[in-house]
Amino acid sequence: MMFFFRRFKYFFKIVPFLIFATMITHVFAEDVELSEAHKLLVKKNHLGNLTTPIKLKYIFKKTGSLEANFNDRVIMIVPKKDNEGYHNIKFDFFSGYHKEDLSSARYKTTNPIFHAFWDYDIKVMTRLTKGSSVYFRKRITWSLSDEKKFNIKTAKCTYNNEKFDGHKIEHIPYEQDYDSRKFKKFAKKKYFITICDKIPGMIYEIETIIPAEDEKKPLIKETLTLQKIIN
Repeated sequence: MMFFFRRFKYFFKIVPFLIFATMITHVFAEDVELSEAHKLLVKKNHLGNLTTPIKLKYIFKKTGSLEANFNDRVIMIVPKKDNEGYHNIKFDFFSGYHKEDLSSARYKTTNPIFHAFWDYDIKVMTRLTKGSSVYFRKRITWSLSDEKKFNIKTAKCTYNNEKFDGHKIEHIPYEQDYDSRKFKKFAKKKYFITICDKIPGMIYEIETIIPAEDEKKPLIKETLTLQKIIN
């Protein structure tokens, strides 16, 4: 994949999406300036509040007027750290007809559930637009470096019937991008990530919305929300 951070050294490495994310910590060891969105996503020790081995269950919901709606679940399996301090994390992503095959990947601190969701989302966008998966990966990650493309608001997480304070990142990767003229119907797609430090794994919810032109029911709305720890 291609990955970019603003005011970095430019570097491009073509590797599988999830595997590349495990390499990112080597970049952060450099003296670089990260956006506030990237600080929330890759500098926080998301996995530090987990007692491993552990499995986290997330509930997925797809609604909207464009395609068939469905509900499913995602299981993230986090084993104990290996001798080098990494968790070799695996995903049971959806079930039955909707099942996605995702590679396992090694992470030290970052909760990769949003990487996994993006990997799924890129497949959706590629299918809908007949476009390039490299383009969508690039735009999603670049939008988190561009202060004109993202904003961060306070948010609440509800977990085990308790409410916790957190932050919600909203980013709009495609709108006003030159190449998005090829898929105007989907160019205003919005992405959201809600993070609360006190819930397991810290990543509470990931959501995408493709609005309809009439601003009524979205064309597609997809939400992945942490439900519980399972044995």
